Amino acid sequence: MILAPWILLIGILSALALPPVLKEKSWRRLFIALILSFVGVVVPLVVFLLSSFMEPEWKGACAYGWLDCFIAGKLALTPLVLLATAALYALEILRVENRTSRWIVVGFFLGAIVATICFLFGMVCLGSEADVPKLWLLVPFYVAAWYSIRAAQLIKASRFSFWPNFISLVGSLPFWLVSWLWSRSLYASLPDKPPSDCFIVTAAGRGHAKIVGPHFEIEHKGRRRMANQQLLTFWQLENLWRNRAPRSHRIFRCGYNRLGPVIATQIKSAWLADFTYLAIKPVELMAKLINVTAGKTESSTKQKT
Repeated sequence: MILAPWILLIGILSALALPPVLKEKSWRRLFIALILSFVGVVVPLVVFLLSSFMEPEWKGACAYGWLDCFIAGKLALTPLVLLATAALYALEILRVENRTSRWIVVGFFLGAIVATICFLFGMVCLGSEADVPKLWLLVPFYVAAWYSIRAAQLIKASRFSFWPNFISLVGSLPFWLVSWLWSRSLYASLPDKPPSDCFIVTAAGRGHAKIVGPHFEIEHKGRRRMANQQLLTFWQLENLWRNRAPRSHRIFRCGYNRLGPVIATQIKSAWLADFTYLAIKPVELMAKLINVTAGKTESSTKQKT
C-alpha cells in the first residue's frame, strides 16, 4: 500500500516521457522529459487538485468571506487548467514542430491567467496562516512565471492579432462564473460553528453501553458532553498531533472533515456502532501507545531540564 503511490507516479511519468523519447530516440531526452513532466505536469496538477481539500471548516475561519472558498471553487477551472497543461506538454516535452499553433498560444495565455490568480489568492488568503506550508506557494509561483514568460514569447512569435486571445479570454468567462458561484455556494453551506472533532468515533460510541462504555461527562472545547475511553484517546492523540505537526494535521483534518460526516451518517443502528467501535479498536490501541510514549518523553525531558 505504501509503494502504490510511487508506482503510480513512476507509471505516469514514464507514460508522459515515452512519446518524446520514441520521437527523438535519445536517452538524454528521457531524463529531460521525466524532469519536465514532473515539475510541469504532475506537481501542478496534484497541487491544484489536492489544495481544494484546504477549504475552511466553518464560516468563522473565512477571513475574506466566500473568497476563502475559492480554493475549492477553482476546480470549475479544471478544463482551462487541462488545456494549459496539454499546451505545455506539447511545447516543452513533446516539442511539436508547429510551436506557435493557435491552441498552444491560447493554452499558455489562459494558463498564465489562471496560475497568476491562484498564486495571488494563495498570497492573500493563505500566506498569513502559520500552519500552511510556505513552500506550497512556490508551485503556483513558478507555474505562473513559466506560463507568463512563455505566453509573452509565443504571442510575439506567432504574430497573432489581438482578437484570438481576447476571444479565448471571453470564452473562459463561463468557467470563472461557475467558479465564483461555486465558491459562494460552498461558503453558504459552511456551518456557523466549528464542526465536531470525531465524527466516526463519536458515532461508534452510540452503541450498546456494555460494549462501547463506560461514558464520562467531560468538558471539551467549552461545552459539556459524554465521551467514552475510545473518544478520549483519539482526542488526546489529535491534540498531540496538532501541537507537534500542525501542517500535516491540518491536511488530515481537511480531508477527514469531508469524509467523516459521510461515513458517520451510515452508522444508524447500535449494532453497527458496536461493529465500528470494535473495528477501530486496533487503531485506538496504537493511538494509546503513542500517547503514553509521548507522555514519557515529555516527562523525561522536563526532568533533565
